[in-house]
This record gives sequence, C-alpha cells and structure tokens, in this order.
Amino acid sequence: MTSRRRKQPTAASLLELPPVDFARYRSSRNPYAGQVARTGVVVVHDEPSADSLAEIPEADFASARARPNPYASRAAEAVAMLQYGKGRPKRGREVGSTPTRSIRLPQVVWDALEVEAQRTGATVHALLRKAVAAYLADKQIDR
Repeated sequence: MTSRRRKQPTAASLLELPPVDFARYRSSRNPYAGQVARTGVVVVHDEPSADSLAEIPEADFASARARPNPYASRAAEAVAMLQYGKGRPKRGREVGSTPTRSIRLPQVVWDALEVEAQRTGATVHALLRKAVAAYLADKQIDR
C-alpha cells in the first residue's frame, strides 16, 4: 500500500460522515434584491423547491471514487517555498540564491502594492513573488 493510497478516505469512513445541516449556515443575500424590488420584478422564490430538491439523487459514497488533484501537490510545493512575511527565512526554509532583478511598474501600481502590503502585513516583494508564482502555476496547468 503506497502512502498516497493511505491518505484517501475509505468508502466506509465517508458513510460515517454526519449529514450537513444547511440551516446552520448563512448565505449572503442578493446585492441587487433592492433594485429588483424597486423595478417591480417579482421573485418567485428564494430557495429551491422541495420538489426540485427531491429530484436530485443522493450521493452513493460506496461506489464513488475520490481522486486526488494531480496539480495540487506541485502547487503546494511552489507555494510552500515562498516567503510572505518580513525578514530572513527560518533555517531550512531557504530556497537557494535569489538573484536581484529590476522591474519597472507605473507609480500607481507601486502605490497599490504598498497599500496591499500594509493591509496584509507582507512586503511588496512578497506580493510580487506570490503573483509571479500564481501566474506560473496557472500556465503550468494550462499546458
């Protein structure tokens, strides 16, 4: 048995999961509901009808086959190597040499990056590294 095989849930463990009580969770209302009401459009219902819910077949976890996402591990490895906080990385978390490069961006973009960095508690360069890594991960998946 491989380590990947052990990480997946068994059909028996999926059957033991309790049913989800959707009444406990909140959902946001339609932001355009006020505008719809002012224009006179009548909304027939806010939720699916009991009949339409009854038409949906129950999930059969005994025959369902869960498969891992093949790109998730590669993306997790790439993201784990990024440093988002300030200061030097902890011992063992270094990614090797990082050559210095110059990038020219309009001042408005730099200002927006600085505001976002302050809001998230990261550095501007960490945000740039994150954006580049996300772009490269997206291109890798599209191949």
